[in-house]
Amino acid sequence: MDTNGTKNAVFAVIAFLLGFVGLVLVFSDPAEGWLLRMIIGSAFFLLSSGAIGYLHPDRWPIALLTAWGGVLFGGLLILLAIARYGRDAFNAAEPPYITSGLIMLFGSLGLAFLGGLLGRSLSGHRFSQSGKVLDRPSA
Repeated sequence: MDTNGTKNAVFAVIAFLLGFVGLVLVFSDPAEGWLLRMIIGSAFFLLSSGAIGYLHPDRWPIALLTAWGGVLFGGLLILLAIARYGRDAFNAAEPPYITSGLIMLFGSLGLAFLGGLLGRSLSGHRFSQSGKVLDRPSA
């Protein structure tokens, strides 16, 4: 049995489940206000992907899977804005706004990338140029 493959699969499933929570966060009603919603979402994507990068530094790019909810919803907003406004999508007077979709798509993906990379860096492992762990701190 391939334990490394099993570990990768377990972390991928965890990242996918965290991505579902991220989808709920970006899709929720902004009753608490847009600023608070963005702060909570940003902290979630950064911390959840950072945890995966920290706990599984060999395969920290798996942390990008935590952003699937924001990428899906952001992409949907972009498509809806283009379908409704065509070439004038950036000048929309009412929702769906293409800029909101772009911020959601690239914001969640960028924060997941930075969180995974930060988690890998904080894990205390030394890495080679290929990204493989050279040594692990003794427990």
